[in-house]
Amino acid sequence: MIISILGMGLFLSLLIEVNFGTDPCSFMNRNVASRFGLTLGNLQVIANAVMFILSLIFARNLIGFGTFFNWICIGYIADFFCAIWKRAGLHDFLQLAESMNWRIIIFAFAIFFFVVTAATYMNAQLGVAPYDAIPMIISGWISKVPFFIIRICYDMLAITIGVCASLSNPKGMQGSLLGSIILALSIGPAVTIVGKWMRAHVLRFDE
Repeated sequence: MIISILGMGLFLSLLIEVNFGTDPCSFMNRNVASRFGLTLGNLQVIANAVMFILSLIFARNLIGFGTFFNWICIGYIADFFCAIWKRAGLHDFLQLAESMNWRIIIFAFAIFFFVVTAATYMNAQLGVAPYDAIPMIISGWISKVPFFIIRICYDMLAITIGVCASLSNPKGMQGSLLGSIILALSIGPAVTIVGKWMRAHVLRFDE
């Protein structure tokens, strides 16, 4: 779980740098943070604190060490690595027109491993972030609808909130819709696939 969350922060920072879009939660939080002059890490903590109330009321079984580690750390991990990329010159390099091929390669690499690490952390059974708990709560209420469909709809709502926040932001939209929509369509199915694999090959050893 810890390795997965560290990986999520790292790959999120690369998605931010190539600027082709991020996961829906980060897309929403980046745009809301930019609108109000906050860092991603600070906004992530505030937003998850609000959503944590729903976890306390409806799904205390989803709260664990992973809940707080994700809630508090991922935004700051991404901020930390973004600062490193800036000091190392990667940020400036990726702004150049001739770096487009490298941006595409990094985007494909980062988006794949972000989805895998996100799915792994959510299936580690050590608690999930408040943002990730809400679709699980909804899935429990309407169990006839597959989880991945609920997750996709939920993530698309987060993207919509991010777009709305960007409309009143003088700095414009933070990140592209492309990667955010791809991730919105990918995370739900990935959680299901990785969960089946982990239950068959990893979590069964807990017994």
